[in-house]
Amino acid sequence: MTSYRKARATFLWGALAMLLLSPAAVRASIVTIDLADPESGLQSGWRATFNDDVVGINVLGVSLGAGELVIQVDKKFTLPPNPETGQFQTIIVDFTQWLPDAATVGTVRIESERIVNNTGADWTDYHWEVMDHGNAWFDIDASQGFGLGPSFHSLFWWPRIVDPTRADALDVFNGLVPDGTGYLPGTTVIDTDLVIRTNLDEEAPLSFTFKQYPTPEPATVALMGMGLMAIFVRRAKPRR
Repeated sequence: MTSYRKARATFLWGALAMLLLSPAAVRASIVTIDLADPESGLQSGWRATFNDDVVGINVLGVSLGAGELVIQVDKKFTLPPNPETGQFQTIIVDFTQWLPDAATVGTVRIESERIVNNTGADWTDYHWEVMDHGNAWFDIDASQGFGLGPSFHSLFWWPRIVDPTRADALDVFNGLVPDGTGYLPGTTVIDTDLVIRTNLDEEAPLSFTFKQYPTPEPATVALMGMGLMAIFVRRAKPRR
């Protein structure tokens, strides 16, 4: 894992600045890529499907012996909150097994993430979810050292999994990611990884969805609520 740690040195703020300054996505571009070691070509057995206008996945390594795929993930949020619900867009990556179990790694390690806020609003919370009803989950113990930022509180929980060692949701809250800035979980040398385990004993191909979304600061939500109230009042006025 040491070589993977060294790769953090290339995960720089300069690249984050390029993401912040690049124009907002104007079209959906859905791609599917094989998640293979870039140097050896060794396949992990997984493919990822995502919108490459807002997601980037960098494979750092694949180890069949350790049963692990190690990746870095970029995510760029460009859309403002929905004016009716106050919710931001959800970014989704679908992972699908395409090789037999013996040639597929059971663990996906997210070594670090580079998350960009170009939404026009500040965030106070951020959310990760693994959706597969028990065949993929966050390993709570292995993920405890994943750096989530000193200003955030964090909580692993399990709305779909009843097991204290596993979670299918990770929330950070009571922090701040201002508009036009980045959030960089897991990017310091001392951090551990965010670890997703899978159950390859199930009938192949296994698949799961990795979902992320932020929450706007309360002031933004309040302003949007006032705007919605004004809309309803206008609609409720009788015609003359």
